[in-house]
Amino acid sequence: MQTGSLKFKTVVVATDLGSHASCALAYAQAIARLHRAELVVVHVIDPVSYVFPKGAPSFEEADRAARDELQKIEQETRLRGIQVHSVMESGVICERILQAAKDHDADLLVLGTRGRTQAGRAALGTIARQLLARAHCPILTVPPDAEASIPWAGQWRHVVAAVDFSPVSISALLCAHQMATKQLTVVHASLCNNEKVCSSCRERLRFLAPLNESHTVPVEHISTPGDAAKVIAEYARKSHADLVVLGVCPNI
Repeated sequence: MQTGSLKFKTVVVATDLGSHASCALAYAQAIARLHRAELVVVHVIDPVSYVFPKGAPSFEEADRAARDELQKIEQETRLRGIQVHSVMESGVICERILQAAKDHDADLLVLGTRGRTQAGRAALGTIARQLLARAHCPILTVPPDAEASIPWAGQWRHVVAAVDFSPVSISALLCAHQMATKQLTVVHASLCNNEKVCSSCRERLRFLAPLNESHTVPVEHISTPGDAAKVIAEYARKSHADLVVLGVCPNI
C-alpha cells in the first residue's frame, strides 16, 4: 500500500445473516486482514416483527439461530487470522448500527446492498440513507456481484471520485486520493451542456486533485455534461473501478 494511505483500525460490518459467506462480510474480512484491523460483526433484530403473542416463539428461535450463526462467523474469521467479535442487538436497525459503530469507534462501516431478508433488501433504502446521513465514519456499500473485487479490498487500484465542488465531495476526494494505488479518475457531471463551463470545471478538478510528490498515482480529470449517476457509472465501467467514492450531505 502507499505511504500515507488511509488506515483502518476497526471495521464494523452490518449483516442480516442472509449468508455468513455474503460478499459484504467477505469484503470486510479482507479489509480487516489487510489492515490488521479488528472486525466487529453487527446483527440487529427488529422486535416490531414479533410484537404479537404468536410471534414470541419465532423471536426466540430467531435469537438462537442468530447467535449460532454469529459464532460460526467468528470462528471462520479467526481462522483467517483476524481479530473479531460480534454484537447482536434488538431495536431500530439504523439506530443500533450507528450505536455499535460509535461504541467501537469504527473507522469504516461496511454494508451489503442486498439481502435475503426484508431488512437486508432495505440496505440501500431508508436504513442506508439514514446511515449515510448520520454515521461519523466512512460507509462502504458492497453489491452482491463484487466478489471479483475482493482481492483488492482495502488496496483499491482504480478509484473513481465524483465531485460537485461541495465541501463534502471535496472531503471525499481527499480520501479517494489516499485510497487509489494505480489510477484516480475524478469526475464532475453537470447539466449545463456548455463546453466552456466544462473546461473551467476541469481546471478546478486539476487544482483539487493534482499529481504531485505526495500523490503519485496518475489522475484523470473528467468534466462532462450529463446526468451525474449515469456519468459516474459510465466512467466507473471505463476505468474498471474497484471503488467509487462519493460525498454525502447530512440532509439527504
